[in-house]
Amino acid sequence: MKRIGLIILICAYTLAATASDPVKEDTVVIEFGERSKMVIYAETQEDLKDLEDYDINAMIGELNQSIDSTSSDTEEISIINESDKYRKDTNTEVDEDISTKPLSYYGDDSYDDYDRYERRYNRDDYGSRFDDYDDSDYVRVDRRRSSRGRGTYGTFEMELGMNNWLENGSFPDNNNAAYAVKPWGSWYVGIGGAYHTRIAGPLKLKWGGNMTWYNWKMENTSVRITKTDAETTFVEDPNINGKKSKLAATYVNASLMPMLEFNSRSRNRGWNWSKYRNRGFRIGAGMYAGYRIDSWTKIKYSDNGDNKKDKDKGNYYLNNFRYGVKAQVGFRGMDLFFNYDLNDVFATGRGPELQAISFGFIL
Repeated sequence: MKRIGLIILICAYTLAATASDPVKEDTVVIEFGERSKMVIYAETQEDLKDLEDYDINAMIGELNQSIDSTSSDTEEISIINESDKYRKDTNTEVDEDISTKPLSYYGDDSYDDYDRYERRYNRDDYGSRFDDYDDSDYVRVDRRRSSRGRGTYGTFEMELGMNNWLENGSFPDNNNAAYAVKPWGSWYVGIGGAYHTRIAGPLKLKWGGNMTWYNWKMENTSVRITKTDAETTFVEDPNINGKKSKLAATYVNASLMPMLEFNSRSRNRGWNWSKYRNRGFRIGAGMYAGYRIDSWTKIKYSDNGDNKKDKDKGNYYLNNFRYGVKAQVGFRGMDLFFNYDLNDVFATGRGPELQAISFGFIL
């Protein structure tokens, strides 16, 4: 059977009034499957009881047969039938005014291009439902292509990991450089959001933005990072007992990354705080660009038994713009990322020729 993806709204219309006092309307919502709902709307409680006389299974069965026999490109099906056909006992005397009322089925409320019907089931919105039809008796099914698994949805993402930098393709600590970074403690944090736009099949385009914090913690805790008139220098201070020395920078970024997502679960359009609701494998690679909005240095040390801390803000000749390549791979709820800057961390001739890298987990 083809995936219908419909929410079936069954409207049981008003029997002849037997009392002058109005009776409150009733709406019954039955959830089934992963995301499907059946909503039964009745003008009165008597109408809801009268629904017992209808063979709902026969209605659903005929609808499934009609839908299975049509092309997937079919947008609308109209089945012309007498309403009495679905009554369990056709010998029961039926009010003529009621038997000529249509019993109608409406399509999925998530269809983005079909706003004829309300997206939320508010019983006050159905009072004039009869006015939309003529005197013909029919069962109507509206089929539209579902937006689930299609279009664009958004996710909130947090990246946690470590950062370092490379010099001529290798880590500076291989040469015992003063600007060698201590991996543990050089934390990378990114907070932002991403949108996922389906292109075709498992191919999606992930795009969005975030704010990231780089922390390059020096392996030699006595190294002072200083901005001179010509460049940024990394020099060990022999007169102190260093405890921590680091250079930090904050960037705002935008990224674009094609991804292959396999066995992804369908979802509604909109924003989702959970990162992924699928349980499949995903992999992608793309580009990013960022702009520096803040940077500073901090050193903690002991001088003649006194604990001191120096924190100085400045640009330290860091490049204002950064750009690079990134990759992501994930399975179920676990995702890993890797970022590599293609341009240098420092302006040309103003510091060591270093390219920043970062890697870690996406939460």
